[in-house]
Amino acid sequence: MDYYPKAYFILGLLFTGFGGMFLIIAIIANEVPSHHSYLMITLAVLSFSMSYLYPQFKQKDERMKLIRQKAMVYSYFAMMIYLIFFLVLLQLEGVSFSGQELIHLLLSLQISTIFLSMVILAKRY
Repeated sequence: MDYYPKAYFILGLLFTGFGGMFLIIAIIANEVPSHHSYLMITLAVLSFSMSYLYPQFKQKDERMKLIRQKAMVYSYFAMMIYLIFFLVLLQLEGVSFSGQELIHLLLSLQISTIFLSMVILAKRY
């Protein structure tokens, strides 16, 4: 029996709890959530996605290679859109991020985009 999908699911629940705890603390403190909460939620998305994708990733077939390739292409274009969006926001002074916050936010968006697109493509193909 394969225990990896269950382990990924349990890790997803754990990361969801941590990310939720960080968000609740930020709401109670009446402040913007820290970049650590975004990374925890991203790790939860990654874990839940791997829980779904692991049985399919075990197979090294053409279908999984196609899904990985298309997910990377989609995430490339999504990253360009994210960068343009944040560039416009920063230029119009709509929001002010520190460099570290912006990198963490972009990293979180990129990881989530890659794994969610893999899940969507795995269901599609």
